[in-house]
This record gives sequence, structure tokens and C-alpha cells, in this order.
Amino acid sequence: MLVLQSIEKSFGATRAVRDVTLDATSGAVLGLVGENGAGKSSLMKIAGGIIRPDQGVVRLEGASVTGLSPRSALARGIVSVFQELTLIRSLTVGENLSLLKPPIRSWGSIDKARRLREGQETLDRFDVPVRASSIVGELTLGQQQMVEIIRAVTRRPKVLLLDEATAALGAPEVKWLAGIVAAERERGTIILFISHRWEEIESFCQRVAIMRNGELVAHSAVEDVSHDRAVELMTGRPLGIAFPRKRPASGGTDLLQAEGLESDVLHGVGLQLAPGEILGVGGLVGQGQDALLKSLFGDHPLISGTITVAGKRCDLRKPSDAIRRRIAYVPQERKVEGLLLHKSIAVNLSLAILRRLSSWMGLIDHKREQQILSQSIDRLKIRAASGAEPVGALSGGNQQKVLLQKWLLTKPTVLLLNDVTRGVDIGTKTQIYDIVVDLAASGVGVLLYSTDAHELVELGHRVLVMIDGRINAELSGYGLTAEAIVRASIGQEVRDGAAA
Repeated sequence: MLVLQSIEKSFGATRAVRDVTLDATSGAVLGLVGENGAGKSSLMKIAGGIIRPDQGVVRLEGASVTGLSPRSALARGIVSVFQELTLIRSLTVGENLSLLKPPIRSWGSIDKARRLREGQETLDRFDVPVRASSIVGELTLGQQQMVEIIRAVTRRPKVLLLDEATAALGAPEVKWLAGIVAAERERGTIILFISHRWEEIESFCQRVAIMRNGELVAHSAVEDVSHDRAVELMTGRPLGIAFPRKRPASGGTDLLQAEGLESDVLHGVGLQLAPGEILGVGGLVGQGQDALLKSLFGDHPLISGTITVAGKRCDLRKPSDAIRRRIAYVPQERKVEGLLLHKSIAVNLSLAILRRLSSWMGLIDHKREQQILSQSIDRLKIRAASGAEPVGALSGGNQQKVLLQKWLLTKPTVLLLNDVTRGVDIGTKTQIYDIVVDLAASGVGVLLYSTDAHELVELGHRVLVMIDGRINAELSGYGLTAEAIVRASIGQEVRDGAAA
């Protein structure tokens, strides 16, 4: 049904895809795995008509479809869902769902009432817990991802391309997607599925293709490849320890305290963060975690509550207030909130430290900027031709490294991390884990929200679990387990954790 034959693609001097051949039959779910920069997304974009290969042929149902555009790919039944969402944030959910084919009255105008009604019927049919009248930009990232997925499915695809479609989803939403995938398989849809979570590859896929440095290094049945072997093939080296050893917090006067935080999302939230402590924040997606981190960075308006930084009560009304108090925030949506994609690596790294790089006349010290750039690229092993390369041309993992380093250059005493390993490969995750643990060991207080319960257990000294804008449980010591986090997330009693 689908054949990608001898595909080659280069971007400048970088060979993104090197002579890759893959095929899939009707109703097959083919997993595609590899480190960031391995060529997975480039291959997916070639299949979806987003970019054109330099060499090779794409065939669907025996006919060559090489040279597709996104529109012609849709017309042939090839539908893409990418990790970086394509919804229009200023429009409603209903408007986004009907964007290509809105209901038209006989005299040519859009039937808005019917559009709203049909949008809600679609959402209800697929069990998506949002309203068709909601503005997309006001939804959580997970809800936006669910809308993106059902928009793709309602187009009745012959080929469904899911590129990190689970990265923003919590466990219940991943289970929801598994049901969608099962129904599409039954219908005969071919599904190409990219994920960095091996348990999802095992759950969703029958076959798996493993890529490294643009090349296909393995293609086999999922049951024939263990997780450790897959990581070895992806990285070219044996599996190491994914999580660094947890070190005790240094203790002392709290770096950060919050009491009674109230907003349209938060309800009486309080916390304390000590020097050298990694304080995890867990719970199902969309329970106020994003609002909590943003409120501590002056980017989410509070109705009431107090925030104390280094013993001094602060009024954090905007991010610059937080930055002056050496609080740094790495956002969840790097392409929307964190990076200027069309600007260079050098510019993005410099944005948060312009005052430090400027003379008294306001001119940038480019020699100092270049020195910092070189050190940053070496430290985080950012794969780029040069510091002048646009950030948008980098892989997702390398973009995330640039975003993290941008804020580390501010030398924060408090670091707020909003699901920073979402959608990055195991090698990049390990680098980020090492950086976070080393920062904490140096005395930095880290507030870490993650959708991965195991990540919270392995990195956190304590974990706060949120439900509906409140702290439902605080877990620590022997009570800090992935099972306890999941139980607290759905409101069940936690045996060995401290209830909030």
C-alpha cells in the first residue's frame, strides 16, 4: 500500500535522510524511532508532502506520488499530525475542525450554527472533553493535541502520520489515542507512528523501523527487539544508566515559598523549595501545573496569595520581575513560547542575557557573545553547522537544548522546568537529567513538572500531585513511587505519601 523507496534528503551540508526504504501494508502500524536528528521527522514530512526528497520515490497503492504538496497529499488520503501543532490558536475548536470544508449555506455564507453543532458532535463522538466554542489558544497543550488528532481522523485517511502525537498527552489520553489507532487499523488505515516512549511502540505497533544519523539501521517485528537493544541501535552505544544518582538537597533557608495562590485556575496552592532541592509536580495533564509554574514566573495573573524569594516577599507581575530575582522558566511549548525559530542559535541564546552582553552605550559585545555561543554548543553537544544556523532548522532535541541553555546562561537560583523532556530522545533526556541534577547539587532550587511519573520519581526529592488546580498529595521517601503518583492523580488514597 505505501512504499518509501531509496529516499534521500539533505539540508545544506546535513544529510537528514540517507537511502531509506520502507513499506507498509493496509492496516499496519509501523513505529519509527531514533534520536532527535536521526531523520524520522524528515522522512515523515516527505511522506506527507511537506518537503520533497532529493532522490527516491514515494508510492501509494502502486502509483508514484513523489513531489506531493500538503494539499495534494490530503487529496490522496495522506494526513499528518505533528508534535508541533498546526491549529490556528485564535480560532475556536469548531472553526479549526471545519477549516478546509466549512458548512456553506445555499447563498454562499458559512453556517456558523451548523459548524458549531457539527463540531460539538465530532468532539462528543470521539470523547474529547472540550467545547466546540472554546478558543484553541485557551486549551491545554494536551487538549489541543487531541483536537489535532480528531481533525486528522475525520478526514478518513488512507495513511495517518503521527509524529510524536503522544508527547503532550498524559496516560489517560494515550489510552484514548490507542483506541483511535485500533479503530483506524480496523478500517485499513496505514499508520506511521513516531514516539520516544518504547512502551508506546510495543503497545501501538506491529513493526518498528530504527534510524540513526539519517540511515535505517533495523526494520523488524516489535517483539523481536528489546528496549535495551533498540536504544543501542538508536545511539550506536550500549544502554547506559538513564537517570543520574539522586543527591540529597543541601537544605537551608527556602529559596522560594508560595502560599495561598489563587487565580482562575489555581485554588489555594502553596509550596516551599529549598536550595539544592528538585521538587516535582505531577498529575494528569491540565490540572493547573502550567499555571503554577507561570505564576511563579510572573506570567499568570494571581487574584491573591504570596510569593517569597530568598526570604523577601515579591510581587511578580511580569517575567522581568522574576528574572531580576534570578528565577528562570523553561516553557512547555518551545516553538510558541520559548524560541524565535527564524533567528540564529546565537541570537536565541543571547536573548535572556542582553544586559550582560551590552556596554553602557547599549552595544552588544559580539566577541563575548561568540565565546558564550561556542561554550554553549560544546557543553550541550548541540548539533549545528554553526551558531548562525536558524533554530528552526534544528531537530526538536537540539532546539530544546538551545532553549534550556538560554535560561541557564542567566545563572538562576530557581529554575522552573515545564515538561522539558517532552518529545526528545533518550540521549538528550539523559543530558538534561545530568544538567538538572548537577544544578541542584550546586544549590539551585528546581521545580520540575513532568508528564512522566518515572521521571519525577527518579529525579525528585518530593513530588506534589495536582488535581483541579489544587495540591492533592505530597509524596516523598518510600512513598514516592510511580504508582503513588498515578493513584494521587486520579484522587485515590495514597498509602505511604503525605496527603496535602
